[in-house]
Amino acid sequence: MIVPMTKYSFLLYHRDFDAFLSKIQELGVVDIEKENRIVDDEERELLAQINRYGAVVKWLTAIGQPVADVTQAPFSLSAPQMADRAEAIAHEREQADAAIKKAQKEQADVAPWGAFDPGMLERLSRNGVRLRFFSASERAFADEWLQQYPIEVISQTGGNVYFVLVDTAQRFALAGERGAERPAVDVLTGSYAQEIAAADTMSMPSEAVEMRQPQHSAAMLAAEVQRGHERVAALDAELAQLAQHIDVLKAEQTRLINQLSLKEAASSGQKQAGDMLVTLQGWVPQPQADALNSALEADGVIYIAEAAQKDAPAPILFKNGRFARLFEPITRLYSFPIYGELDLTPFFAPFYMMFFGFCLGDAGYGLLFVLLALALRPKASAALKPILSLAIFLGLGAVVFGSLTGTLFGINLAESEWHALQNYRQLFLSQEFMFKFSMMLGVVQIIFGMCVKVVNLTIVLGWKHAISTMGWILLLVSTIVAYAIDGLMAPWHMALMGISAVAILFLNSPGRNPLMNLGLGLWGSYNMVTGLLGDVLSYIRLFALGLSGGMLGGVFNSLAFGMSPDIPVVKQLVVVLILVVGHGINIFMSALGSLVHPVRLTFVEFYKNAGFIGGGKEYQPLRRK
Repeated sequence: MIVPMTKYSFLLYHRDFDAFLSKIQELGVVDIEKENRIVDDEERELLAQINRYGAVVKWLTAIGQPVADVTQAPFSLSAPQMADRAEAIAHEREQADAAIKKAQKEQADVAPWGAFDPGMLERLSRNGVRLRFFSASERAFADEWLQQYPIEVISQTGGNVYFVLVDTAQRFALAGERGAERPAVDVLTGSYAQEIAAADTMSMPSEAVEMRQPQHSAAMLAAEVQRGHERVAALDAELAQLAQHIDVLKAEQTRLINQLSLKEAASSGQKQAGDMLVTLQGWVPQPQADALNSALEADGVIYIAEAAQKDAPAPILFKNGRFARLFEPITRLYSFPIYGELDLTPFFAPFYMMFFGFCLGDAGYGLLFVLLALALRPKASAALKPILSLAIFLGLGAVVFGSLTGTLFGINLAESEWHALQNYRQLFLSQEFMFKFSMMLGVVQIIFGMCVKVVNLTIVLGWKHAISTMGWILLLVSTIVAYAIDGLMAPWHMALMGISAVAILFLNSPGRNPLMNLGLGLWGSYNMVTGLLGDVLSYIRLFALGLSGGMLGGVFNSLAFGMSPDIPVVKQLVVVLILVVGHGINIFMSALGSLVHPVRLTFVEFYKNAGFIGGGKEYQPLRRK
């Protein structure tokens, strides 16, 4: 249900306005009207700071270490200084990580060239000797190259040969003229090197791929990687130190949130009488109105309080029983009702529980949900406990429907050979019955939604506007009863059909011309008949999802026991592995479908037939955090 609201109008002297807002914020019961309010630069700056602190808090919470692992030291940073330092560390850490990755990539590139001195390459270059670096696959590399070209093989790794070439076409000619053996690369200096440098550029066969000359040795790059890791470790230690004082950031964020709330409330006030007076409007739940009245009268505040009308733009505050309250998060997924119409949460909650159980359709899976939620609930946070309680109820729905169909962890108990179940197999519901039952549930929920629509229209517009919907309910219910008992042509059914036709065709829009009502009634009847057919067929998804989940579980069972090798111990390990992985996947997919499709049936089929209007806003009082 929706809590009744009281509308308050306040009249304040401009000098007392800020103190009044602080008082209201402490009380935390007034939802200030903020329509037609202009957001200024100060509010944008506050919001940017709040988001900034929130991001830093989230990051420090994720990266922080336990207090025992951090050296405790005097801490004197303010919240802005903490945020600045955390952001600077984040930027520096990002740069350090990028440098490490770059050095590791270069290290892998130069590893085939072994240990070398880049300074030697530079000295050779200054003396006119150019070394070029090549690689070729082991298949493509020919031993004749060692005689044909001035090359030196450095290494063979990963199926490739890595070698260097002294770039000159005159290399062998010069060596032959001097009657000398091919000199080593590292002694090519002086006039001999200058003669080589003056020679034409030498080309290698196409199988050899020229590579970029390494700029650093592997040892240098390894040292750079080590320095990078040490720097990252130092930054992480400093972040862990900051994370131990995260409450400083949270307190500042909370202060800014409260300041922003006051600023938004202050800008919602309307200045009157030459800015000497300020008027403000807000909404308060009726149960809290007496406490607010006492506080206002004690401070001498001038106000007017009046009960909210049905068509008032009042905020929405739910007040449901323990069971229906668990389903309010699902209601928030779609839209809040407007003030004055019904809260549909208590009406769809039992159906949603049944639909989830129908879709999951496995008693074993449902039992896992129940046991896991019961195990986690005692240590869960206050915000998570209602979600776990909802999981318990949804799991119970799966246990019930799985028991009705005889499905347990993918095992079809109705077809099993267990002697203990021999006398109970006929009690399990067949697939044909479950197919029909899914559509029966759809018909029941649709007609129930129409009944809710009658109540909703009566509350919002008056009972005359609900006559047409009453006619449809009478027509559908009488047709179902007549079909089951006396046949569709029974006299009493024909009489009820006539009454329904009058209500549907001529009483659908009170106060309008009868011919206009007839046209609207015919058009509405066409939409209703086609819509009802599609709505009922939509509920077949309940049967389809339950059937597919059970069949997929059975497939994994067959795979587990059919594919396992006939080797002791190994067989058991393979069976357990396939069962755990397979049923884990099936549980995830089935649970996801069991959550989504009932939501679709609720918001599309049920909400539509219940005449849901929606568009309301949630009750959010000015409150100090």
